[in-house]
Amino acid sequence: MNHNHKGGCCHGSGSHHHTEQDHQDHDHHDHHDHDEHNHAHGHGCCGGGCCASRKSAAPLSAEETEFLIQLAQTPYLPLTRFVLKSTKSNHFESVALAPVHLKDKTDSMEVVKSTGAVLKSLEERGFLTLDYEEPLENGNYSEYENSDLYAYFKETVAQAENHDDYLYDIPELELGSIALTYSGQQAIIKMDQKA
Repeated sequence: MNHNHKGGCCHGSGSHHHTEQDHQDHDHHDHHDHDEHNHAHGHGCCGGGCCASRKSAAPLSAEETEFLIQLAQTPYLPLTRFVLKSTKSNHFESVALAPVHLKDKTDSMEVVKSTGAVLKSLEERGFLTLDYEEPLENGNYSEYENSDLYAYFKETVAQAENHDDYLYDIPELELGSIALTYSGQQAIIKMDQKA
């Protein structure tokens, strides 16, 4: 797949989009950093997954604890990412902002990026999964479609269409889901025991 990035709308990283084949090649329980396109598998630098074990054993931040408690009450939550596509070629596709989980449709870029950092940290620890192949069947994604940030994203893409050399002219909201893992459940049990 040929990627050509022209800056990052919404100040995102412009990272590559995982295709369906990518997800077939990797088990969904492996941990993917979708924003940076890096893969952290159990057989990585430390061997045997001890890196992940050390991360999961590290103290949780207040924000991470709060999100795990939220997941304990609702094991599956909606997730999205802002994707750029092109009418010039089906091969051009870029992730502008991910992961995106809103607390409110008026959430600012700063709030969304802060929440995204919490999600990626919990994913790296193995406490949750961020899956863009499995959107929630009854998920309420209208809040995302009507959010201030997505409106800004679409406006940014529309303005860029005036430049002949800009390849990405289609803004798309890609739907996904956040799920609590077994390790995440165990972390919550430990928190309950300490409470």
